[in-house]
Amino acid sequence: MQREHRRNRDLVRGREATRSSVAESFGGLDTPAALGGLFAALGMLAFVGALIAATSIPIQLNAFDVEGNREQLGWAGIAIGALVVFASFFFGGWVAGRVARFNGVMNGAGVGLWMVLLMAVSATAGVFIEERYNILQSAALPDWFSQISGDDVARLAIAAGILGLLAIFAGAMLGGAVGGNYNRKVDAALTDRSTLLDNGIRS
Repeated sequence: MQREHRRNRDLVRGREATRSSVAESFGGLDTPAALGGLFAALGMLAFVGALIAATSIPIQLNAFDVEGNREQLGWAGIAIGALVVFASFFFGGWVAGRVARFNGVMNGAGVGLWMVLLMAVSATAGVFIEERYNILQSAALPDWFSQISGDDVARLAIAAGILGLLAIFAGAMLGGAVGGNYNRKVDAALTDRSTLLDNGIRS
């Protein structure tokens, strides 16, 4: 491992280093970046959701409220909720793409995967331990895995959950692509500057 780090350091310092060679050494799925993007997305989702809930604009993320009472779902509230989820995870994906520097789309998808894992763990804890351990339901955040039952409202909740999952991954991957593209522009500018200096051209 130490030898690999030394090789990567020498590669970066060497004249043969290019963005593609550095990306090959340091790219891939960056777990801390994806986790950071997840928490950024959840923070924005909670904040924006609370702002909208304080108005008369309908927004629905779950079939049950924080007390566990069933809510009557409507497509308007579901659509607005999906837009808020998309925007929040776009931001989370952007954060992951910027932090990871490389493979923005992959790390944006990582944000979505962490969210799916969190929903699964939260719903499982609520069912098998105690309902209060379903932290997503308690925080009024997306809790689609525990919304399933056999009536019409639940079928609409399942459809809303599928739409929400699509919004999560679409937003996070697009945000990751935008964040990663910013890093590519910065690296291109640095490369151009370095090339000018190597050629003896100074501004």
